[in-house]
Amino acid sequence: MSKGKYGIYLWFYAAVAFILAFLGQTLLCGILLGFVIVAEKNEWLSKQVIQAFFLSLFSAAVSGILNLIHYSAPSSLNSEVLYHIYRFFYIGTNVIESLVSILVLVLVIIALTKVTKGKDAGIPLLNKLADRAFNVVEKKVCRRWLFLLRQPDRSGYRSGG
Repeated sequence: MSKGKYGIYLWFYAAVAFILAFLGQTLLCGILLGFVIVAEKNEWLSKQVIQAFFLSLFSAAVSGILNLIHYSAPSSLNSEVLYHIYRFFYIGTNVIESLVSILVLVLVIIALTKVTKGKDAGIPLLNKLADRAFNVVEKKVCRRWLFLLRQPDRSGYRSGG
C-alpha cells in the first residue's frame, strides 16, 4: 500500500469517503474530494472518492425527493379516504428510503472491502460516472496546457520545453 504526500495511506482517504457517504455527510465528502484532488493528486484515490461522493449525492437526492413527497400532504385531512391515501404514501416513502439505505450500506461495505486492499471500489454505475468525470477534468487540463505550450514566447521560443 502506498502512502500519500502527508504520510497517510491512500486507501484510508477512500475508506473515510465511503464512511461519510454512508453517514449522509455529502458536504464533508465533497470537502474530502476537493482535498484529495488538490493535495494528493492520485488518480486511483480521486476516482474512489468521486464514487463515494456520487453515492452520497444519490442518497441525499432520493432522501430529499421522498421528504418532499412526505411533507407535501396537508396537515389536516378531513376525510377518511384521504387519510388512508396519505398513510399509503407515508409507508411507501419509508419503505423506499429504507431500501435505499440498505443498498447504500451494502455498496459501502463492498467498496470498503475492496478499497482497503488497494483495488477499485467498482460500484456499478458510479464507477463509469467517476471515470467519465475524471477524464473530463483531465482533458480540460490537458487542453489548457497544450494551448499554453503552443504559444510562442516573446523571444520566439516555445515555452515549457
